[in-house]
Amino acid sequence: DGVNNRVDAFPDDFFKSVGPAVDTNPLTSLTFTQNGGDNEYSVIDCQETASGSLEIPRTYNGLPVTSIGDSAFYRCTSLTSITIPDSVTSIGDRAFSSCSGLTNITIPDSVTSIDGYAFRNCSSLNSITIPDSVTSIGEEAFLDCSSLTSITIPNGVTSIETRTFEGCSSLTSFTIPVSVTSILYKAFEDCSSLISITIPDSVTSIGRRTFDSCTSLTSITIPGSVTSIGDFAFRYCSSLSSVTFEGDAPTFGTDVFLGSDSVIVYYD
Repeated sequence: DGVNNRVDAFPDDFFKSVGPAVDTNPLTSLTFTQNGGDNEYSVIDCQETASGSLEIPRTYNGLPVTSIGDSAFYRCTSLTSITIPDSVTSIGDRAFSSCSGLTNITIPDSVTSIDGYAFRNCSSLNSITIPDSVTSIGEEAFLDCSSLTSITIPNGVTSIETRTFEGCSSLTSFTIPVSVTSILYKAFEDCSSLISITIPDSVTSIGRRTFDSCTSLTSITIPGSVTSIGDFAFRYCSSLSSVTFEGDAPTFGTDVFLGSDSVIVYYD
């Protein structure tokens, strides 16, 4: 069984200012629990009163902090910046979900997985760098991050999961790494500022409604490796004027280009 430890007043080296806006109120506190055979700690909660910039400690009680638990920072709406230490290897479900004031976060190259919904509704987050160490990103991880303008997905990630970037309405371009083989349901739906996207020839399937309502997308090249495109994949892409298929045409779902009235299909 885990042992919960709430700390309401940290030593000076636990919370460090990153810029001028840092909450020194002692009520800004984290809860830790021991895991991994009592040899490490996980952050499982942060009080919603926390604000400004926060640096998560690398160790607690002399042991490493190795994970950010499920919903640990959920609805900490006044936090603007978070630094994760290089002892952390995983970020749990909804870990930072609905942190609507969060503008930037530092993820170290020790992290290997980002679970589902991790940054969902982080509406002020404008950019994020995901290190090459990350091999899996869960569904809806960045859903409705409406201020996100750029993001790089590392090689090693094998699929863009369901609704991962849906509603990222400020995202203008995106490069899918060569390790990805599938792009799933609604992965980029309502990315209304997306002008260009690069799909590598490792991808074999494009799911239902993947690019639905990407109203700024003007052209796209589908590599010959793609064998199937799901229903409504490019529905309401009102600016889409050309789609180029390299190799044989894939199997099409229902109304793939519905509402994309000016599109011309080319075969290379």
